[in-house]
Amino acid sequence: MNETNVYADEFCTQFAEERDFMEFLRNRMNHCKWLRKPTKALRLIPMEDEKVKKAYAGLPQYEEILSDTKNHTQLMLKVPGTDFPGEYLPVRDCAIHTILSRAGVKGDGLKRLDRKRYARIVNMCLQTAKGLSLIRLSDGKVAAVHGGDVTDYKILNMEQIFQETIFYLYKNYPGTKYIESSGSYDHSSATAMWELSGNPELVDAYQSALKQYGIKRQVYAPALRLSTSDVAAKSVTISQMLLCDSNNQVINLGDPIRISHSGEADIEYFKEQLNQIYPRYKQAIENLEKLLEIPIEHPVNTMIGLINKLDIGKKIGSEAVDLFVAQSGEGPTNAHEIYYALNEVLFFAACRGSGNAQLLRLEEKLMRMLKYDWSEFDVSGTVAWK
Repeated sequence: MNETNVYADEFCTQFAEERDFMEFLRNRMNHCKWLRKPTKALRLIPMEDEKVKKAYAGLPQYEEILSDTKNHTQLMLKVPGTDFPGEYLPVRDCAIHTILSRAGVKGDGLKRLDRKRYARIVNMCLQTAKGLSLIRLSDGKVAAVHGGDVTDYKILNMEQIFQETIFYLYKNYPGTKYIESSGSYDHSSATAMWELSGNPELVDAYQSALKQYGIKRQVYAPALRLSTSDVAAKSVTISQMLLCDSNNQVINLGDPIRISHSGEADIEYFKEQLNQIYPRYKQAIENLEKLLEIPIEHPVNTMIGLINKLDIGKKIGSEAVDLFVAQSGEGPTNAHEIYYALNEVLFFAACRGSGNAQLLRLEEKLMRMLKYDWSEFDVSGTVAWK
């Protein structure tokens, strides 16, 4: 397991074995800290500020981290009472949106400013902010700045979340298997999947429905995916999944179990939510079956309309459309087949280099289709790309 460059903002890794994934998460939890500080005491500082340069001068142990920060945010966060040189902490890419949230400032105009003006505007807003900030430090950098008051962000230990899920699945779903290389981690999120091959009853009725509609697709096994983030990239999310066609395609069934990092959320509450896996899976399968009953007369127009609506983009969207036409033609079909076809954009996005967090966000978009009125997109004529 290579952790030599885990400090880097673009660090991303996958794990063939479940035990390696869990060992890695354990190490990450041991290399992170949580700090509570008054928000108005925080200051964003450009790396090129002379005070920062002076504080880090002659300290070669920080050279790699500073070099990586210079290639990304080019910013430091001054956090009083910390043991970093000059109390200046390097800032990760994934921390920026939470820092702006704490400052109460947003807008594309900020991106056009140089780092000095950018920091000045954010600091003016931080000075007027109330309450505490909860700062996450991971592998030598600031990864997030959450709300730190009692009613704000709740810490849900990432290692413990995954460990409790593993205990629950292996105890309650005999035949559960970690899906090789499904475990992944970057500084915005962690995710892993398990095959529930010992519970075919979850998908038996669905497989029968496919045969009834003349669809030759074979369901390989039901599956479950857990993903979470410590930097507000997403809530703790348990997604019901399908492995299809000899495990060559993975389909998200939608309506996942979500636990936000807020309110009364804690590990005990999370463990209670695990009991919802079975009923939620059955409901999700039933919802997918209903798509078989929705006729689609104009599949290409429907796909283009949905891609436009979901803001997926023509580049990868057109590849999914072309693949569908090549495999199924342009004749009438049903919403179920369109949903499967549009899920191919995940494959094309991955081929173009999209990371784990980007793919999860794209999948979130795709799930919205399950609640759409498909008749709005099934239209004749020509539908233009946006």
